[in-house]
Amino acid sequence: MSYLARIAECSRSIIFSDEELSYYARHLLLPGIGMPGQKKLKAARVLIVGAGGLGCPVLQALAGAGVGRLTVLDGDTVALSNLARQWLHRHGDVGTNKAVSAQQKLVELNPFIEVEAVPGMLDAVNAKELIDGHDIVVDATDDLEIRYLIDEVCAELDRPWVHAALYRESAQLCVFWDRCGARFRNLFPERTEAPSCAGAGMLGAVASVAANLQALEVVKLITGNGVPKVGEVVSIHASRVQIESFRMRGVTAPPLIGDDAVLSAEHSWTVDALRQAQSIGEDLRIIDLRTESQFVAGTIPRAEHLSPEVILEEGLTNDGKRKVLLLCEEGIISSLLADALRSRGNDRVFHLEGGYTEWLSAG
Repeated sequence: MSYLARIAECSRSIIFSDEELSYYARHLLLPGIGMPGQKKLKAARVLIVGAGGLGCPVLQALAGAGVGRLTVLDGDTVALSNLARQWLHRHGDVGTNKAVSAQQKLVELNPFIEVEAVPGMLDAVNAKELIDGHDIVVDATDDLEIRYLIDEVCAELDRPWVHAALYRESAQLCVFWDRCGARFRNLFPERTEAPSCAGAGMLGAVASVAANLQALEVVKLITGNGVPKVGEVVSIHASRVQIESFRMRGVTAPPLIGDDAVLSAEHSWTVDALRQAQSIGEDLRIIDLRTESQFVAGTIPRAEHLSPEVILEEGLTNDGKRKVLLLCEEGIISSLLADALRSRGNDRVFHLEGGYTEWLSAG
């Protein structure tokens, strides 16, 4: 089974607690994420090789995004000189294994995910077993031989991996996936040509920029929101704040998990259905999710105002009998919020198709 199929299958059985809905509130209101995307993130397993300048911000971003299982691999210990750019670690962690130090911080950041620390290096002995147990690999190392090893094993196991390399005030980023024709060894057939930051100076902010772009590529590969940079080499020049890219030859578009975020007709009401319900005096609670200024300027008769963030963070109190109809400007935020609430058993929550814009245009 491909990692895409595994994530899609596992995500269907995931149910979020009320606390998790509050934690991921801003994600659930993103059209490209929503409840289906957040479930896919929860179902995903990501291996991060390295907990240093790249690994620390990657781990923070993926933990915050809600990737359900993170495994961090690093055999080094925290040194005082690491702290200026490896921001998961603290002064009191000096001498502690980096993977263990990172794991301790991540479980405090997000208690709803699993984080495993592997205090060792990736090598020919453990690489296949470790990578086989994960969906995506993140290259956060500065070891050239480990990169070639990741490339070989990921090609064998059909796994995408997200590469980044740092050199002083510059960084390089690319997603490699053999099934799409994108290989690290194709880009750097000679080992002496491949980039490495070993022994070079490095600014933490540059590492953070590259690492957060790595995390974004991982989220794309998991949720299908956006097009991952498979075979597209991105160069970041921090001193000039300039980003350049080129595409490797012969690379094909990657497969993505299908978007199943569209609500069924049972979850939505048309303007005609709303007017019919009002004409017969149906006891209906209408909640306008738009900004307060928009609400004051005009809304549907008998609607009340609540922000979607408040509803996700504090819950929606209702007598359990009345139907609740959510509306926003164009029906996007209301559909995402209705989906999130219905996933917690609020099956009397609906949204207005086309939102207030449709209500006005329908006269």
